Amino acid sequence: MTTILDTCALVLVGIDGTSAWQAKLTFAMARHAVVDLAQVFRTRPINAPAATSRLSTRDIERIREILAQYSVNLSDGAEATQKLSELRAMYEPYVCALSEMLMMPLPPWIVGEDAIDNWKTSAWGRIQ
Repeated sequence: MTTILDTCALVLVGIDGTSAWQAKLTFAMARHAVVDLAQVFRTRPINAPAATSRLSTRDIERIREILAQYSVNLSDGAEATQKLSELRAMYEPYVCALSEMLMMPLPPWIVGEDAIDNWKTSAWGRIQ
């Protein structure tokens, strides 16, 4: 769910050639589901550093670099940064609270450069 929200937030900030309408609907549904789950489990939103530390400046730069390799441009500048912050503030406190209560760490916005896709691994080894 968090990955869906993160991706929709990027699209809503502005990625060339994407459907903002579809991202807006997906974001709204996923955020609604997260808030409902937080209410079901009676978890209060967490407005703590953990709610804002999942996306570093270096991570967003790396996301832009990766997208640019595929001729996809993510909006840049103060307005885009502000919009991304506002979107994240709508769900990060809830997913942080759920993460803490369920003892399940939140995924990073972007995996490390040395990460191996899970389809390339198995219980018996890695595909070369």
